[in-house]
Amino acid sequence: MLRNLRRHKENTEDVINEMIKMKKMVPTADSIQMLMGIEGKARAYYYQGFNGIIKNEDFLFKKREKRPPSDPINALISFGNSLMYTAVLSEIYKTQLSPTISFLHEPASRRFSLSLDIAEIFKPLIMDNLIFSLINNRTIRIHHFEFIETNICMMNDE
Repeated sequence: MLRNLRRHKENTEDVINEMIKMKKMVPTADSIQMLMGIEGKARAYYYQGFNGIIKNEDFLFKKREKRPPSDPINALISFGNSLMYTAVLSEIYKTQLSPTISFLHEPASRRFSLSLDIAEIFKPLIMDNLIFSLINNRTIRIHHFEFIETNICMMNDE
């Protein structure tokens, strides 16, 4: 996440500083819940830096909203995360690992929490960079989305 922000340091310096503070807190975490809380705060700061990375005025990111996504960037993040979870789960099935036994995410019935753990590593490296590239290079445009009701945004078939 820091790597993505540092590439655009002039627009994201405050966010970088907050994330560095979060990174320094990791060794002090004495429980998984505390570690997940630090990760959640760091990710919230990271999302605050998105507008410093995105260079397309049609795409403004306010905050992360998952269900349902409320704007095109949230729709892209949700779609990308789904693809990443599926790809990671597919690779886990090729091993002797159990996809339901994880290190960080809470195991639950019918939840493949190991894929959530592993996907966290790759989401900023692959999916977020892809989203930034698609938006900044104008490969994907605002007309590729449709708004349903007042707060639901979905990618269209185009």
